[in-house]
Amino acid sequence: MKLLIFDLDFTLVNTTTCQDYLKTRAGREAIVEKLDSGEVVTELYFADTVEYVNSLVERFNSGESDTLPIILSDSPHLYCEKVLEKQGFKIQPDFIYGNAHKPCTDWETLIEDVKRYELVEENVVSDFLVVGDSPRDIFFGHESESPSVWAKWGYNADDHMFPFHTCKPTRTATTLDELKGYVEEFIEGGEEAFDYEKPNFQDDWDIQTIDLENYQVHEVEAIGHAREYVPEFHEFDNPNYTANFFEVNWMLKPAKDVPESDLWKKVPQRFYKQGGGFAEAKHLIQKAGGYKFFFKRWLEEQGVTGKVLLVPVPSSVPAECNKTHTVKLIATWWEQWLNKEKDINFKLIHENLLIERFQPKMPTHAQKGKRCIEDQLKTMGLFRGVLGHLPDDISAVVFLDDVTTSGQSINAMATIFRELEVVPEHIPLYGYVWFKTHHPEPDFDFDKLIELADNVAADN
Repeated sequence: MKLLIFDLDFTLVNTTTCQDYLKTRAGREAIVEKLDSGEVVTELYFADTVEYVNSLVERFNSGESDTLPIILSDSPHLYCEKVLEKQGFKIQPDFIYGNAHKPCTDWETLIEDVKRYELVEENVVSDFLVVGDSPRDIFFGHESESPSVWAKWGYNADDHMFPFHTCKPTRTATTLDELKGYVEEFIEGGEEAFDYEKPNFQDDWDIQTIDLENYQVHEVEAIGHAREYVPEFHEFDNPNYTANFFEVNWMLKPAKDVPESDLWKKVPQRFYKQGGGFAEAKHLIQKAGGYKFFFKRWLEEQGVTGKVLLVPVPSSVPAECNKTHTVKLIATWWEQWLNKEKDINFKLIHENLLIERFQPKMPTHAQKGKRCIEDQLKTMGLFRGVLGHLPDDISAVVFLDDVTTSGQSINAMATIFRELEVVPEHIPLYGYVWFKTHHPEPDFDFDKLIELADNVAADN
């Protein structure tokens, strides 16, 4: 049998009105009720979308077709279910998969779950087609070695850094009728009809990797940071922990999904609050302006002078998957701003992207178990054009990232630089992050604990 995998947001339904709610836990809970009451409404891109998708479901249920339509979305399950219900889609909840974390979806678990359905369990799921509007959908298709159809109507080219064709969709649909044609082609002939071959992005982008069978792990001299990020901030009466938590989760991490032009212009980014209503996140460009002085002071403490190469650490997914390369943008700002300062003994050099992720990787914070540097090294490498073209008089290299926990991504960068001899061995390598993850021990008032113990003993 075949599996037809639809994205939801901006593919089947225009859910622009819902997006600000989906950024926070409170908003994700509130949006379901607001959709149900009609306070928030969504729109279809084409009037007959629901009729066609429902016909696909009916054809499978009746045995007319061996192609099962399912929904696979990064949005929460209950939200997806409510959007589909309000629009009249007849896809049953068992085949609505939320929180998919595309493109790094757990493919094997998904297939095993689909097989539990009574009309599927005795069949072998052999063919797949992914339909979506974003590069993450297309890269998900590549990760599962499946053809994909780009639903172009939900995509705004001005919001992205790279043209869509660089992620290599198998087909492009500009109208629902075109999509129908591709779907019918898939139902009739399966994957063979699409002549799909998984791209080799490492070769296509001319990226050189280290020899994973023979390499030495290298570490940076030091990793500096501007602030500490405490995920368990609510367990402590510390306003700095609280402020830093919201900077990371409302400003820094979501910036990758904001068009770069909006970050330059300080376009407000709204987040739904626990008590209701919206608040605005702090502006990334303003924080970058403040944190540059922390970076400047740290470089001075390390005794760094001369030309300093500032190298952004790549995201966990290829740059095409994000609207903005946040760390690259910060590096651009710092190069412009700090090089204008009169009281510095260094000059920043930012050479765009030197190292890139050519294959998606599960984000470090989402990984279970021990973190391994090889997970980093096997999915990213150096653009070959970099070798031999950097300035000869570099005095230090700093790998810049947003948040670090173990430092593995930064040390992976150092390993690539050393193993590929990007710079001479005598040039020191450093790392710097905006936030370093910290897990403090809870504060105890031992005097009060002793007093309490004495009172309990006396009572006994």
